[in-house]
Amino acid sequence: MDESVKARYDAWIASEMAEIWDISKYIHANPELGFQEEKACRIQCEYLKQKGFDILQPVNDLNSAFVASFGNGAPVIAVFSEYDALKGLGHACGHNLIAASAILTGAAVKKYLEENDVKGTIKVFGTPAEESGGGKIKMLEKGVFSGVDAVFMMHPTSDKTRMAGACMSNMSLRVVFKGVSAHAGSHPDNGRNALSAANLYLNAVGLWRQHFKADMRVNHFVEYGGEMTNSIAEKVILKGELRSFRLKELHWLEKVMRECAHGCAQAMGCTVDFYAEEGYQGRVPNAALSDLCRREFEKLQEPMLDGMPDDYGGEDLGNVSRHIPICNPYVTIFPDHKISGHTDQFRELAVSQAGYRCIEMTGKAMTRSIIELLNSPDVLAKAKDELKQRIERE
Repeated sequence: MDESVKARYDAWIASEMAEIWDISKYIHANPELGFQEEKACRIQCEYLKQKGFDILQPVNDLNSAFVASFGNGAPVIAVFSEYDALKGLGHACGHNLIAASAILTGAAVKKYLEENDVKGTIKVFGTPAEESGGGKIKMLEKGVFSGVDAVFMMHPTSDKTRMAGACMSNMSLRVVFKGVSAHAGSHPDNGRNALSAANLYLNAVGLWRQHFKADMRVNHFVEYGGEMTNSIAEKVILKGELRSFRLKELHWLEKVMRECAHGCAQAMGCTVDFYAEEGYQGRVPNAALSDLCRREFEKLQEPMLDGMPDDYGGEDLGNVSRHIPICNPYVTIFPDHKISGHTDQFRELAVSQAGYRCIEMTGKAMTRSIIELLNSPDVLAKAKDELKQRIERE
C-alpha cells in the first residue's frame, strides 16, 4: 500500500484532534456508570452523524449503545468504543480515550472509503458497560455484530505499547449453605451450623490449591454469615469468582468447587445451593491482525513490546474474540514503567497530554491498519482461519 495515501489520513487525523480531544475531555468530566452512559453516547453519535454516518441508537433495549455505519458490501470492519466509568473513580480506566480513538478511526476510514472508491463498510459500535454488565456480550447474543469480519479496539495502558495476547476467563459463584437454627447455648444439639459447612468448604478449597494450575484464581468472601452469636447460623451465603486462561479448565475448576460445596454441606448435616454464572470469556488473540497493526505502529515510530503478551485481566471483548477476529492494541499513556489502572493516577493521565497523544497515535495506527486490511483480502482470510484454529486448540 502506498505510504503517501496513509500519510494523507495521518494529516487529516492530526487536523481533527482539537475536536476529538474536546469530546474525550467531556466524557472524562462527565463519568457515567454502565448502561447509564447517556452523555457519552450522545456526543459520540453527534460527531459521527455530522461526519455522515448512519446512526442506530438505541440498539435493541440498550439505551446507551449505538451503531454508526458507512459504506457498502464486504469486508465489514468494526471499531469498538467503550465509555463507562468506574464507581467512585470516574474514568480511571481511560475509557474516554477508547471512545475518542474509536470515533476518530471510524471517521478517518470513512473518509478513505469515500475518496478512493473502495468497496467495504466501516462500523463504529458503541458498547456500554464493560466494567460491569458486559454490553458487548448482550449485543453479541442479540446478533448486533452479525456480518462483521474484523474488530479493532484500543485500550490505554502503561509501560510500552503492546498488541494484546490472551486474558482470563472468569465465572462468578454464589454458594448458599442451609442448616438448622437452634439456641447455641441451651440446645446446640438441635442445630446444624451452616457457618461450619461454609468454613469447611473454604478449607477444602484451600487444600485443593496445591492441585490447581498456575494461572487458576479462586476467591471468596462471606456475604451473609448469620445474625446472632447465640443462634446457630441457619443460612450462610458466600460469593466467589474463578479465573483461568483456558475456558475448559475454568469449567473443571467450577466442577471442583461444586463437589467441595456439596461434600462439605453433607459432612456437617447441611444442604447447599450452588450457583455458577459464566462471565467474561478469555480474549483470543489474532496474530494476523496484530502483526499488521504492529507494523503500522512501528512506521509511526511507536516503541512496542515484542509478541502478544498475556495479561491477567478480563474484558467482554473476549467473548466477541471467539466469534470474530480482533485486533486489540494497548497504547501507553505512561511509558516510564508499569502502573495500575483503576487508580487516581491513571484517571488523571487519561486527561493529560499523554492521553491526547494516545488518541492521535491510535487513530493513525488503526486507520492505517484498516486501510491495509480493506486492500488485503488474504490477511482477512488468514485471520479468520487463525481464529478457527485457536478455538479448536482450546
